[in-house]
Amino acid sequence: MNLEVINSLQKPDLFEKFKIQTNRDFELSGVQEFLPNMDSNNLDYLNQEFYNSILKLEMSNALKNLLYRIDITELQIKSAANKNPQTSMQHLLAELMIKRILQKVVLKEMYSK
Repeated sequence: MNLEVINSLQKPDLFEKFKIQTNRDFELSGVQEFLPNMDSNNLDYLNQEFYNSILKLEMSNALKNLLYRIDITELQIKSAANKNPQTSMQHLLAELMIKRILQKVVLKEMYSK
């Protein structure tokens, strides 16, 4: 992930909003029981937590609903897979989810001022 994402997650106010948005997306998708643990704003930690949630979601067939709710398209997934063929799909999805949720938070911040 790029430095901008890492820096954004280090800002306490944005990280709190990131957690709220993540909770909202999981809740509205009906998969709140799979919510990743977000005790730390460390990107490696978050990636692993999202990865673990994705593994559980795949077993429940609820992953597609969550991706739709977060607004991750098939085109974005295919593009990420083509750019990173050596990376597992679960790791790619974890990264895409973190980026998209953070993007939602940053956009809300920009337009709320």
